[in-house]
This record gives sequence, C-alpha cells and structure tokens, in this order.
Amino acid sequence: MGMLDGKVAFITGGASGIGAGTARRFAQEGARVVLADVQPEEGEKLRSEIARAGGEALYLQCDVSDADSVRDAIEATVAAYGRLDIVFANAGINGVWAPIDELQPEEWDKTQSINLRGTYLTVHYAVPHLKRAGVAAS
Repeated sequence: MGMLDGKVAFITGGASGIGAGTARRFAQEGARVVLADVQPEEGEKLRSEIARAGGEALYLQCDVSDADSVRDAIEATVAAYGRLDIVFANAGINGVWAPIDELQPEEWDKTQSINLRGTYLTVHYAVPHLKRAGVAAS
C-alpha cells in the first residue's frame, strides 16, 4: 500500500525532468498521474513506462500559457478519474539568458507567460476540484 493510493495527481511539465521524476514517484506510491505537457512523444513514453511498472498514467497535451488548454486538461483529468487530489504546477522554462539590453521583449513575455501565468492558470482551474475533494480550504 502506497502513501498516495487512490489519489489523482496532475503534473504540469510532467513529461520530462523534475515533473517526470515526480510522476514516477507518485505512481510508485499508488497515485494515478496525469502528465500535462507540450511534449507528446516524451509524455507517451513516460505514460507507457509507468503502465509497464504497474502504475496508471495519462498524457494530456497542455500548454500552461494558454487558459483554454489548462482548463481543458484539468477537466479531462476529472472526467477520466472522477476527482483531483494533487496538483504540481511544475512546468517552466529557463528562457533566454542574455544581458537585459539584449533580451527581447517577446522572449521575456514568453518566459513570464509559461513560468508565472502557467502556474496561476494551473492553480486557478484546479482549486475548485481540490475543494470538492476536501484538499483545499473553501
């Protein structure tokens, strides 16, 4: 019996890096994991790996900088598993590393959109479901 048996975990940036490592560990602990990411090949590969190890995972295409994409992924998670218990808003990019006078506004905007707005959107759309599951305060 794992610490997360029966729980559903939604992980942005879940197809690689820290998100993938977290997904593997959560699945080992019994959670059904949703890999929300923009990398379908990596996401499906990890989903298969988790399934082969006896876990349950779902890959969903999700661009965290896009409100509709995040909302749809959260709703698809709840439709597939009936609940949402854990949210790991992990997606992020390093962005362009350049002196401030060389960094272009659109490069700055992309980094902020993914790293900040993406976290906000993930939590914004997840909290109502977390409240229903008794995980978040009303």
